[in-house]
Amino acid sequence: MSTASAPFVKAVEAVAQPTAQTAKAWLQESPSGAYTTARTCRGKVFEWSAHVQRTADSIGQMAPVGDAAALAKDPSLLRRRLDGAAGAVVEAYRKENAADELKLTFLVSWDDTGATTVAAHASPLPPLPPRPVRVETRGAPRANAAAKDSAWVSERVPLEALQAATEVGAVNELLLAAEGRVLEGAQTNFFAILDGTLVTAGDGVLFGTVRRLALEVCARERIPVVLEPPDLKDVAKWEGCLISSTSRLLLPVDELYQPAEGAPSKAGDLVSAFDNAPGSLAARLQDLVAAEVEAHSEVVGGGGGEL
Repeated sequence: MSTASAPFVKAVEAVAQPTAQTAKAWLQESPSGAYTTARTCRGKVFEWSAHVQRTADSIGQMAPVGDAAALAKDPSLLRRRLDGAAGAVVEAYRKENAADELKLTFLVSWDDTGATTVAAHASPLPPLPPRPVRVETRGAPRANAAAKDSAWVSERVPLEALQAATEVGAVNELLLAAEGRVLEGAQTNFFAILDGTLVTAGDGVLFGTVRRLALEVCARERIPVVLEPPDLKDVAKWEGCLISSTSRLLLPVDELYQPAEGAPSKAGDLVSAFDNAPGSLAARLQDLVAAEVEAHSEVVGGGGGEL
């Protein structure tokens, strides 16, 4: 494998091969289906059981038939196939490449008869974006937030084109809002901090594994939580806001922009900047979640060797 020409690995039914495609390009080229993105942690996978269950739930939301319906009803069947896919791409990647941790993307697709294909992709886990972390509000919620459908990767391309055309520097995420309330990001869950309380949508969003961990941490630390979409009319009162995802974990936002519809963000579109200094609630939550990742990681295969 040449790391220069094929720096990633993909697998279909546990048969791995090198690829130059990023995970995003791979998903866009593949048949649509249920997908999930995970991360390794010291030879394990963060919230692996939750990823398997969420994939089964996504399949169930997408009108499955035949074998696809069976996988949705019995996640243990799905887990065995996802275990094989994970093992194949990680083993193939580590034979030729060095990376501290990996980002693993899994896709379950099926044809009209319900015959399923389980595929996977491995790439280095990207570093956290440099500060300032910027987000912008644009776009409407996805059609079916309960299903992690790979078609969404292509559907959000026009929004990402506007994101890339920004005049203010790199914008790290698109926030999807309905009637002025932020539901989630295009690839993340979203949280606002108001009066010392974490505010995040309680329904109408895809519940990420890091989101779940953040809520568990809040319960343990007695940090109040309100399960409702943060209201942008209160943005001047927010003490902070955060996004969460597999690669970014829980990440404080430094700047929030509200550009005109169909236009890239400009300096005048900045509506709030946040102080995420050490000691702030946003910074504290980031550290608390990061400290829990290893404890919430599982050996793939339910007790076999580490990846």
